[in-house]
Amino acid sequence: MPRQKADTNTAKTASSSPLRQKNAKQGVWRYGILGVLFVFVIGFYLARLVGLQMTDPDGSTVTVNGEKVVVTERVVTVRAKRGSILDRNGVPLVQDVTRYQMKLDAASFPAEDAAANALIASLLSLLDETGDEIRSSSMPVTWGYADDRYLYFLKPETLSSSDRARYETYLVTLGLDTAETLSADVFLNAVFSRYHLYAEEDTEGISTPAEEKTLLYDRHTAYRIACIRYDLEVLTFDTANPYLLCDDAALSLITPVREQNLRGVSFTVQTEREYCYPGYASHILGRTGKIQASVAEYYTSQGYPLDALVGLDGIEGAMEEALRGTDGKMRIEEDADGNILRQTVLTEAVPGMDVYLTIDIDLQIAAENALKENIDYIVESALSTGEEQSGEDANAGALVVLDPNSGAVLASASYPTFDLTTYDYTALSTDEMLPLLNRALQGTYAPGSVFKVGIAAAAMENGLIDADTEIDTKGIYTFYDDYQPRCWLYTRTGLSHGSINVIEALRDSCNYFFFDLGRQLGANTMADFMSSLGLGQKTGVELPESAGILSSPAYTQSKGITWTGAATLQTAIGQAYNAFTPMQLAVYLSTLVNGGTRYGAHYVLGAAEAGTTPAFDGTGEVLDRILLDEETHATLIAAMREVAENGSATRVFRGYGVSVGAKTGTAEVGDGGSPNAVFAGFAPLDDPELLCVSVIENGASGTSAGLCVRDVFDVWFGE
Repeated sequence: MPRQKADTNTAKTASSSPLRQKNAKQGVWRYGILGVLFVFVIGFYLARLVGLQMTDPDGSTVTVNGEKVVVTERVVTVRAKRGSILDRNGVPLVQDVTRYQMKLDAASFPAEDAAANALIASLLSLLDETGDEIRSSSMPVTWGYADDRYLYFLKPETLSSSDRARYETYLVTLGLDTAETLSADVFLNAVFSRYHLYAEEDTEGISTPAEEKTLLYDRHTAYRIACIRYDLEVLTFDTANPYLLCDDAALSLITPVREQNLRGVSFTVQTEREYCYPGYASHILGRTGKIQASVAEYYTSQGYPLDALVGLDGIEGAMEEALRGTDGKMRIEEDADGNILRQTVLTEAVPGMDVYLTIDIDLQIAAENALKENIDYIVESALSTGEEQSGEDANAGALVVLDPNSGAVLASASYPTFDLTTYDYTALSTDEMLPLLNRALQGTYAPGSVFKVGIAAAAMENGLIDADTEIDTKGIYTFYDDYQPRCWLYTRTGLSHGSINVIEALRDSCNYFFFDLGRQLGANTMADFMSSLGLGQKTGVELPESAGILSSPAYTQSKGITWTGAATLQTAIGQAYNAFTPMQLAVYLSTLVNGGTRYGAHYVLGAAEAGTTPAFDGTGEVLDRILLDEETHATLIAAMREVAENGSATRVFRGYGVSVGAKTGTAEVGDGGSPNAVFAGFAPLDDPELLCVSVIENGASGTSAGLCVRDVFDVWFGE
């Protein structure tokens, strides 16, 4: 026990020693300093947190009327204006148009009925002043005006199945019966009550007669407000789905909406392509649309956003690079309510270039109308005669108008056609008449006797004949034992054309004469010469086209077919395997008419910045030149003049005020239908300005296909 007491005393003595006391005091100070530092750090971060909560994520605020306002920033893409497509005279064919869409936004739209009604009433008043149309409501109440008052009619039977289901659910909400006896007045009374459009409501609610209540607005305005409130309730209206009130609002609406501080209202800019001549030049102009999956990789590699609108086909697609423009960037600063405080352009949007076409829109319209009318006329005439294979089955065709001295396409019609403003791919692609097929560039047809002009040129250039050389035609060509074809005249009358020269042979389209020329030339010589004129190869146009087929031993060999003497004779009169597009025929004949220069056909004059007045040469690429002897050229022109004045085209151009050259062709189709009709014409003879080729499927007679060519000439020459 004494030892234990001694230990205790020793411990007390040690703990109360001066050194221990000094160390204890220093520890207190250290903890105090650490505590102060801790409080300071916590305070700093709390202050920073509060500061962050009172500013946007970037820490930005502005002062408005002496108050700090939280600002949020976002960078948006400013879409570049797409270039316009114009005709050769600068007339717009396709252009961008801007529409302003007025929308109601759920995030800031008033929650209270009175405020919501007042907002809608203000918008309706502003829209009435500008004359803008608002969206049709899905509420099944229509109205009429009679005896100086508005009348209302409940017509749920007009609703779609989905709208009808929403309406019936809404009736349950109102506590109304869905019976057919429900009237518009009873329904509207309930709707007005639901949206507090009455000044006073008694305890009986909707059962109170409407005549005992006072509307806060005139009855028709209340009805219009109710229509919108109904839509907002029954349709999906949330932050992700704004309500489109007006699809094409006047620009002048934006300022008063902002001045009146109408919350919950926004405007979006919608840019669309406008087709200035709906239904015309549709095969040429093409469409724009979202980037298709098959080409997405290409466009993204070119810097396009995936939601970009691009040219899908036609000139829109072919000239995409020139038309597209370059998008810009803009920084937008907004307050917490979404009000725009400041807009700053970071990168200017650069508009696309305008593309000028070789097309003359007046001539294009005339060509399309004339082609359809020509087809209708052929059918009507055939039905009136009652004869089979006389054109009663004609229903499609093409008409090409070319400048033979440059290759510029002045008009290009394909029938049946379609309207780009109402484009419906499913309907058009399943139409058995193939309206999407551009027959001017993709339809291939046997040229018939139009081919004979080139054979005549080949024979003269190869020294087989001259302008005065005569061949004694006998009706039946008997050179081959196993194939002895007949001239059309012999088939019809048993007669022959007798001894004739090349001008007479072209005028009368004598098959015998050209059977003999074709045999003497030989299949390969014919093919080489006709190829130099552009047949059997693409013309160079900017749009998709077929290369066609030039009947030759090389072609049949590629198909595993044996070439025969019969094929040589049939080739010489434009049959056998020959199949060309109307555009190819136009280029081929232009080369002969202009003296031997084959220009590439083209739809595009060039591209220029908007607002400029460009000057384009308009001459296409020279694809080939043939040394066409002057006598050959003069003989061909004289022969085609004879066709127009004294031959198969006389009925079309008799007494015409402008000198015309022409050649007709009637080509068998082999399916039991009427022959195809082919007509080529150019004018004036001494200095051709236009060359037209018309092909009418099952048109029966080449002469009949010339009516639309004459109509085009009428427009161009003012006849």
